[in-house]
Amino acid sequence: MTLSWENIVDALGGESVWRKSFGNELLAGRVPQGSWHASLGWGVIDHIMRTTTIEPLMIRLSSEPMAYPGTYISTRIDGGDIVHRNWRYGAMVEYLRSGATLVANRADRIHVGPARLREEFEYFADDPAWVNCYACWTTQSAFGRHADGHATVIFQAEGSKRWRIWEGSGPGARLIEKADMHAGDVWHIPRGWDHEATGIGPSLHWTFGLHASTPEDFARTALDAWSHRPRTEGTPDDGGELDSLMTALASDVHRAREVRSAQSLERREGLSLPWSVESVPYTGTRLRWAARFPPLVKAGDGLMAIESLGVRLRIDGRLAPWMTEWSAGRTTLRDDTAGIALTDAEIDQALDSLVRAGLLLVEQAR
Repeated sequence: MTLSWENIVDALGGESVWRKSFGNELLAGRVPQGSWHASLGWGVIDHIMRTTTIEPLMIRLSSEPMAYPGTYISTRIDGGDIVHRNWRYGAMVEYLRSGATLVANRADRIHVGPARLREEFEYFADDPAWVNCYACWTTQSAFGRHADGHATVIFQAEGSKRWRIWEGSGPGARLIEKADMHAGDVWHIPRGWDHEATGIGPSLHWTFGLHASTPEDFARTALDAWSHRPRTEGTPDDGGELDSLMTALASDVHRAREVRSAQSLERREGLSLPWSVESVPYTGTRLRWAARFPPLVKAGDGLMAIESLGVRLRIDGRLAPWMTEWSAGRTTLRDDTAGIALTDAEIDQALDSLVRAGLLLVEQAR
């Protein structure tokens, strides 16, 4: 069984609990035993350490005192350019043994396991997401008590880690959770809540981040600022301050929508060659949506009207089972046509229209 984002949502209480509580409440659960190792286990971090080009700030050590990259990364320069980086094995291991945490930022860029889960998260939440991983071998805390400016889903993949979580931030925040996370446990911590993680032996956990800013967030922040504004005694409020605030609020909401619109046009990496260039059979391929977020789909008269990446297209409605999978960030196998009441020729014709429109990516199934 392969870990999917649906497994994570189910572990946290299901979609109805998620929609109601995400960003507002601490959620905790556990996914089925053993389903995550191929996607997020020690083998994944081993692969990352073996194949990464060690780009600056992507993989680093977090420690106190700070570990300078030059002490654990060997760099070869030719003609003034960096041509090769490699780990200094002895220094890396010594740092980790003495309490450093290995951090892989944006790990979805360097391994397909976290990349697939991050994509499914984006499709589920309809917002940009990212994923980092943290590995440690000692009882130290690399980051101390802190709050993040985004909502977080934490997945413990290997070993255990001790957590303390406060509702809110600062000295007045209430400690609401003090517990150990074990392999398979998953939590959601809302944005702005203090938390602290301490190692209790070998541990590997992943954090999936999501900003999920909405117009309501801007309204709440702006109105709170207005209600706590400094006022001069004896000066009447003629409504001018509120008008100014609402103008600024409208500008913020408009800007947020513009950013969201631009992000929705970003594609996943890749171009389906040779299927985009010539007529090649789709037999033996895997299919997935090309946009970063779910398409708008409207069914009627036996057809599906699809809008995505600025493209509008109508395709046979009998492809709905596959469209459901694509809209969730998952892939389908061309040769697995269960539930698709179309001939092979009709399926390939529909796939051709989606590929030519740049809406569908085709990959060789492995």
